[in-house]
Order: sequence, then structure tokens, then C-alpha cells
Amino acid sequence: MCTCCQIQYIQCTGYLYTYSTKSRNLKMKGAQSLRHSSGVGVTEQCIQAFHEIKMNHRWLYIIYRISDDLKNIIIDEIGDRDRTYADFVDQLKDAERKKQCRYGVYDVQFLQDHVPQERLVFFLWSPECATIRQKMIYSTSKAAFRLRLKGITTEMQCNDDSDLAVSNVLERCSRKYTFSPPI
Repeated sequence: MCTCCQIQYIQCTGYLYTYSTKSRNLKMKGAQSLRHSSGVGVTEQCIQAFHEIKMNHRWLYIIYRISDDLKNIIIDEIGDRDRTYADFVDQLKDAERKKQCRYGVYDVQFLQDHVPQERLVFFLWSPECATIRQKMIYSTSKAAFRLRLKGITTEMQCNDDSDLAVSNVLERCSRKYTFSPPI
């Protein structure tokens, strides 16, 4: 507890929170200074690329992976606007051949009732053939990583080809109520 400003620091689930006894507010403090509960951090390049896809629609997709030393989430590939959803799926399938998981963000654009819509979709690709260690590290790091990516409205966990079908993605994006992370 800091005596001059009456702020208490609390560490919970890999995040650092501040609690002000004056205003009784609980706020999350810069998560970039702490690692996720799995011990995996996020590089600044990951966040910067996400902001480029979110704000400027510079990329069609970003695929993230956990580094070989299992310490950081890094960018595996960035897809330019001239790429397609099939290219995105091919990259995920390439990870499957290596028995690895991946995270991905895809900028989905579609029509709903003749009105153009856009959604940023967060993917956790965890194929059945991936190693147990891969599945555990990716699943324990997902929530904390996902919270760093502000502005995502839809989330999908995919384990096989049918989960990656365009029809599933569009159905999830066009729901009236989309994913909202817990507060």
C-alpha cells in the first residue's frame, strides 16, 4: 500500500491491479509489465500490428504464435489486403502439420440486411493433433492475450476444418449478440 496516495497494488491472474481506498476503484495497471499466468508475455510488435488492423484496416489477418523458448507471443505471419480467407486457413493448417496451435485475428467484412458490417474475429486454432503442451500453453495464455487486443467482438475456438468453415465465421459474426469478454 502506498501511504501518500492510498493506492493498494494487487496481483491477480497475471495482472496488476490498483485499488484506490479514496475512490474505491479497482483498475488494471499496465499488463505489459507482467506475464500471463502461463508465463508467456506479448511483444509490442503484436499489439502494434493489431492496432494497424483495427484502426487502419492495413492487414486482412495476423497469425500469432508462441516463440520457441515459450516466453513470448510473436507474429507468425501478416496477411496483406490482397490475401483471402483461404490463405489464412492454409497458414493455420500448416501449423497443424507441425502439431502446433496458433492465435489469429481476421478482419471480416460482410453484409447483414444489405448493410456493410465489419468484425475483428479472434481465433484460437488448437487442432486435435497438437501436442498436449501446446494446447495447455495456448489455452492458459489466451484470456490474458485476448484482453490486450481491445476491440475484438467475436471469438472462435477451432479444432478442425469444419470449425474454420466460412459459414461458421459469418454465422458467429452476424449474431445479434456477439462475444463480450468478462469484466
